[in-house]
Amino acid sequence: MERNIDKQVERAVMVLALIALFSFLLSFFYLPLFKILSYAFQKNGEIGDESVFSVFWSTVTQSSNIRFLSFSFNQALISTIICLVFGLPVSYFFAQYKFKGKDLVINLLTVPFVLPPIVVLLGFIITYGENGWLNSVWKTVFQTDRSLFKIFGTVEGIIAAHVFYNLSVIIRLMIPAWMNLDYEQVEVSKTLGVKNFTIFRKIVFPQLINFIVSAALLVFIYCFNSFAIVLYLGEVKYQTLEVRIYKLIKNSLKFTEGSSLAIIQLLINTLIIIIYLFFENKTRQMARGKEKGIKPKPIKLKNTPLKEKISFIFLSLITLFVMLFSFSPMIAVIIESFIPYTKGISPLWGYLTLLSSEYMAILGNSPFRMFINTIIFSFSATIITLFFSLLIVLILRIRYNKLRNYKQSIVENFISYLIILPMATSSITLALGLFLKYRTTEVYLNYVWILIILSHVLISIPFATRSILAAYNRIDVEMLNVASTLGASRFFIFKKIEFPLIGKSLIVGGIFSFAISLGEFGATNFLVRGSFGTLSIAIYKLIISQTIQLPATMATILIILTVLSFLIIQKLGDIELKV
Repeated sequence: MERNIDKQVERAVMVLALIALFSFLLSFFYLPLFKILSYAFQKNGEIGDESVFSVFWSTVTQSSNIRFLSFSFNQALISTIICLVFGLPVSYFFAQYKFKGKDLVINLLTVPFVLPPIVVLLGFIITYGENGWLNSVWKTVFQTDRSLFKIFGTVEGIIAAHVFYNLSVIIRLMIPAWMNLDYEQVEVSKTLGVKNFTIFRKIVFPQLINFIVSAALLVFIYCFNSFAIVLYLGEVKYQTLEVRIYKLIKNSLKFTEGSSLAIIQLLINTLIIIIYLFFENKTRQMARGKEKGIKPKPIKLKNTPLKEKISFIFLSLITLFVMLFSFSPMIAVIIESFIPYTKGISPLWGYLTLLSSEYMAILGNSPFRMFINTIIFSFSATIITLFFSLLIVLILRIRYNKLRNYKQSIVENFISYLIILPMATSSITLALGLFLKYRTTEVYLNYVWILIILSHVLISIPFATRSILAAYNRIDVEMLNVASTLGASRFFIFKKIEFPLIGKSLIVGGIFSFAISLGEFGATNFLVRGSFGTLSIAIYKLIISQTIQLPATMATILIILTVLSFLIIQKLGDIELKV
């Protein structure tokens, strides 16, 4: 009798969870997505005389849109290749050698990836811009007015910024790939006199290829969907699809064209992410139960063969270059926040101005209020994200309906697809859907902060859910079987066994969501109205001003909050740089 009651309660909870999850996704993802479709395939969202596909097709085949699509692919491909060229040897260096502070260096190299993109942009401008530190040193040393290089309005500047932002993804994901090599085969081949190149081609590369493709696809999709960096550095000439959609809707009010490109981008993203998940699943299968191949060794040059010395020096120089390239912009932002923008100004002027009402005319609100908005939005988004992520996990527990005979269910496949689709939707497309669906409603006109928070939730859910599911999938099913055999109810099993085992990943997912929301720029910039701006919006508005000290101060605060979040995640467990 008691077990029947438990089953009824469990079913009721499951039904409520399904209703809550699908109501949320339907209202704030699928209906907005359908609204984009209506604009893409109908003239101005209304059925007209033209063919359903005529407006869509004319937009897609327009020469300027084809050019921007081509640029999105090309710059993403080049950025990914450069990340691989530098990331692979650096990751091998960290896998091959052990030294004091290695974990700290690896963690610091990962920081640029988790920083808000607008902070990355500001740091890049301060360090490598035409009037940045590097060009200033170049002009002083060589007594010339010409800059070493330009980042504004150049493909090189955009690619360099993307490499800075995404290089750590390759490094982070490839270190365990090197560590999990079956190194016994390599040793045996060396004993038999096989050449190093043949060993790499026949033994090493086949074991690495799935990891390389997986990491490369992840970098590619981040570069392909780049917004803040290209919006500012690309100027008018260079635009990714993300920037093109934004400008068509916000600047030109061309809803049909913007929606058509959003559909194209969604289809491309979905295809790439499905391929990425396929290769990522292969990497998990390869790593499962495998002994670590490369055992890190201390750095020791005495009595070392010449070839190994040359290899070490080469790897060290590349690693040193990557560290300087990665750390300089972050350090530059922090130092710049204390450099007075004019004589007679305190080094703390930027921090004091945060507490004042200055710059309200430019920002639409006081800097302090924008800081408060940032914190409130981030906390709210984190709580809602964790709630829905837990619902997804609870729903996926249906797969354990018969613990002893577990088979992947249709429900699990369906839920997995529902998770993938938001993953494949860029921040601008999410914001576009919410805007088109709710732009004439009271929510958008007077309570746009709700849509801003929900856009952050939609962006964060895939990250938090995958973090929790990664821990959930490591639970020993036999332990659940034993508890079930002994008469424990499903609620008791979840409370006493499952929840404690996923508790740490729940916190990690929450902090990761907080960090994502903290610096989210694309969707916020698209939706923001009135006094609901955040620090990211404030930094973007102030970059063009001469008072770089204030945006550097705001960026420093975001750096500190993001790094603190990252360090907490590192304490709890390794961060997964994955969609």
